[in-house]
Amino acid sequence: MRRRAQMEKAIQKNEGVYHGLTVSDAWGHLLRNPNLFIRQWNYKGAVMSGLVRAPFFFFSFWAGGEGVVLALAIGTIMFAFRFVFAGIGGAMIQALRRVEPPWKALLSILVVIPFISHVFEFAIQAAFASATRTESQTLPAVLKSVCVSVFSALFTLYIMRRDVLIVGEDESETLIKDFTKFPRLIFNFLAFVPNVVADMFRRGAYLSVIASFLGFAIFSQMIVAAFYKPQLSWTWKGQQVPVLKYYGVCAMILMLMAVTASLIKGTIVRGREGKL
Repeated sequence: MRRRAQMEKAIQKNEGVYHGLTVSDAWGHLLRNPNLFIRQWNYKGAVMSGLVRAPFFFFSFWAGGEGVVLALAIGTIMFAFRFVFAGIGGAMIQALRRVEPPWKALLSILVVIPFISHVFEFAIQAAFASATRTESQTLPAVLKSVCVSVFSALFTLYIMRRDVLIVGEDESETLIKDFTKFPRLIFNFLAFVPNVVADMFRRGAYLSVIASFLGFAIFSQMIVAAFYKPQLSWTWKGQQVPVLKYYGVCAMILMLMAVTASLIKGTIVRGREGKL
């Protein structure tokens, strides 16, 4: 009870990152204080999510030959849904941004928030498809949205841990000021995974390195399947070969190049530090 009281006090006073905060602490604090869903309803995330998600549904329907009117209709509906839910989801992610280690917060976010949001999203999409007889567009549109959710959760947690895109706290700034920080944050975010994998390699965690490469290849394949071609295999003499197509292989090559660059940079930095 004493630790919980200290944790609550630290969060309420915004005393930086509370290093002892666990996932259960964060969720418990959020559930015991449901007013945070209103007080920290994340209008920044709501605006961004609505503007990003709506075009995916619009272009999915438009490219599927359903016409501009239906495409605009589903785009508008999904903008409204995402605007409301992303504000709530942003409050959840903000509540978990102080959790240590970060991967536990990320795992919790990836399990809870996308699951809830896509259950409702699929229900709305299915109802719209049933009313307009556009069932063939449901799965492609939702698959695109799921892929965006993964990127969104990763990036949102990353920048919120750096006091960007947060609301209702002492560190909060305007949405415009947050946007000015995005170029640097996006660059650092793209370099984050290769740097982590490079660190695993330096520590001799080779199984984790292999798992990271395979996971990145599979996820890249999912992205391509959702946005380009829904094929997960090579075709050889008319037969489907049950292996990843070249998209996943290209992803692993790109990851290898990025990790190699990170290792070289780390070697140079350590060499310079050794001379000082």
